[in-house]
Amino acid sequence: MANLTVFVDGDHYISCLQLVDGHLRNRLKDQGNVRWIAIGLHDALYALLIEKLTRTDGFGIYNKRFEKEVGDFYKSGKDSNSVDFRNLLDASTKQNLAGIAELLRRANLSSGVQIKAHESDIDNLNSPSQGLSRLKQLRDYLIHPRPMIAGYYHDWLLNALFDTLEVIREVAALPGNTSTRHDHKEAEILLNSIAYYLARWQCSLQHIG
Repeated sequence: MANLTVFVDGDHYISCLQLVDGHLRNRLKDQGNVRWIAIGLHDALYALLIEKLTRTDGFGIYNKRFEKEVGDFYKSGKDSNSVDFRNLLDASTKQNLAGIAELLRRANLSSGVQIKAHESDIDNLNSPSQGLSRLKQLRDYLIHPRPMIAGYYHDWLLNALFDTLEVIREVAALPGNTSTRHDHKEAEILLNSIAYYLARWQCSLQHIG
């Protein structure tokens, strides 16, 4: 065990929040800080959605095609004591999870938040959908950078970050299908710290302006 690094799924949410909190604490934020703040918030939301939507049977978070297969399994009257159920579990290890936009749709949040891909659609969205969609665009660019220079105004960034934080809090308030996999108190401390440092960043920009 001394030479084995073990990753626990609930820790991913916390580690993403820690990543964001750490980079937000820098008064002057360079491209490296902004990169990990954006990626960390996006991935924290994704990890939390997976935690909240995973059912006790282990399903609920996979791509639409596979979830339909699971639904058909139950409609046929089979149960978890069958060989077919164990085959489904085995098959799930080779399936892609649903994307963050689809998981948000399944979460059915009271805010009605959604993610759009095209800029023309994003411009017509209200908060928090607009900011979250922008963050998704930014995160996709940062993990798959193209040979180009990109610049983002800080007020644009803050809108995206604040909206995403709002959605994370909304998802955190959802009842889960299984027991909580992360330390709820630690998560709340980190979310409050992130909100504080985002507000301080916003305040510093207003003083500059």
